[in-house]
Amino acid sequence: MQDNAHILQDQVQQAITEQQPLSIRGGNSKAFYGFTVQENVLDTTGHSGIIEYEPTELVLRARAGTPLSEIEALLEQHQQMLGCEPPYFSPTATLGGVVAAGLSGPSRPYRASIQDTVLGCTILNGQAQILGFGGKVMKNVAGYDVSRLMAGSMGCLGIILDVTLKVIPSSKAEKTFVFSIEPEQSLAFINDLRKRGLPLSASCHLSGQLMVRFSAGIKEIAGLENRLTEHYSFIDWIESDDQAFWDNLREHKLPFFDQASTLWRLSLPADADISALADNPEDVLTEWGGCLHWLKTTKPAGEIFKHAAANNGQATLFRYPLKEPPVSIFQPLEPPLAQWHKTLKAAFDPLSIFNPGKMYAKTE
Repeated sequence: MQDNAHILQDQVQQAITEQQPLSIRGGNSKAFYGFTVQENVLDTTGHSGIIEYEPTELVLRARAGTPLSEIEALLEQHQQMLGCEPPYFSPTATLGGVVAAGLSGPSRPYRASIQDTVLGCTILNGQAQILGFGGKVMKNVAGYDVSRLMAGSMGCLGIILDVTLKVIPSSKAEKTFVFSIEPEQSLAFINDLRKRGLPLSASCHLSGQLMVRFSAGIKEIAGLENRLTEHYSFIDWIESDDQAFWDNLREHKLPFFDQASTLWRLSLPADADISALADNPEDVLTEWGGCLHWLKTTKPAGEIFKHAAANNGQATLFRYPLKEPPVSIFQPLEPPLAQWHKTLKAAFDPLSIFNPGKMYAKTE
């Protein structure tokens, strides 16, 4: 456990003086995400340790370099967890990287997103100033909630020094069932499960099968099979014995996530149709009750971005096996939104010291 905030501050001040941009790096578990930044590395892993944990208040505060595994192990001791189920992608994953990447796992629509989890943070901005935002409760901000702005900022606005998180109690019991149902029927089916008050905590549709995880108390989970039999005897379903499925989904270790393939991440309204983008139906994996699609396709990037925009959603080129980087990775911004991005970047990092070009062109 070590507080290296002032060491990091001195490094940023030196970078400002020398006009030398920095590539912010924690555990390097998500270095593949976004464009590669070829600048001097500023390593945050030495700034680590859990600062405060109050199990009865469901609040934890830790430094950015703290390993995610350390945080989740401590929470597990108190039968608690992070509601957003953030992916690791490597044992070296750190809290700062989790927040900066802004990625949430299978439980995101049923428990919380990473943005919902963040209550406050301390950052180091592009003027070498240490600034604190938010606090320890949900409603503690008058004005713009800067702490949640850090979620998904990819290190482009500042160095996250520490984060205060909301945690939730772990479920006492879980069961997963596999339903034989086609993609166009799965949304209505999931909505019906929720209308009946069944305790969904994750869903995944792939290859004509819908996997649904239910999480609740022991008694409620014990009676779940009877409720499914009562209401859904017309659908073929079985209980799954694959206990590792959801971890493998979160960590992209399922056979679907072949790293030799180009992988897109599409966040869309649940009723959006992406069948025209897929080379075949086996190349689509859908989570979050129909709102998150993982897509393997040979379609050109422009076509995918256009389709996402037309459906009021976003597309991201999540992984690509190409030697040459693509022209765009994240959804192209409309001019007003692009201007807001530039304004925020100028306010937090006026000299563009942090991760230039990680998300969009370096001028943005």
